[in-house]
Amino acid sequence: NMPNMDGIEFLRQKATRADIKDIPVVMITTEAGADILGEAKSLGAKGSIKKPFTPEQIEETLGGLL
Repeated sequence: NMPNMDGIEFLRQKATRADIKDIPVVMITTEAGADILGEAKSLGAKGSIKKPFTPEQIEETLGGLL
């Protein structure tokens, strides 16, 4: 968990900022429920990685964004 806001709130606030709204975001989470991940995707998250993760999972998720 992030100290001042969670990932969903971050995505909501990011969407309102023209200077950062187009920067891709991948969620790294321990809470990988379908409802949370679905909301994150609807708010613009480009992917998600569930903790704990492997280097291969990072490469697979981020590979298409780089």
